[in-house]
Amino acid sequence: MPNPFYESTVKNSPIQEMYRAICQSNNPYETFIRLAGNNPQLQPIVNAIKSGGNPQVIFSEMCRQRGIDPQQFIKSITG
Repeated sequence: MPNPFYESTVKNSPIQEMYRAICQSNNPYETFIRLAGNNPQLQPIVNAIKSGGNPQVIFSEMCRQRGIDPQQFIKSITG
């Protein structure tokens, strides 16, 4: 079941802009690391990826910890 508060915070948000920047990049990994470096809240993700973690697994687990459906989240930022 979609969370209306969550939906309204994602639409046209900085995370949507970050998603677009990563998609348009020639090197998505480096773009994410650069963008995440400016946001201390993303440091645990950066550290997990740099330690060899699978980005998809990290993403899915973090969504589940926050009660967010990973697929619904992806749909909300991709349009």
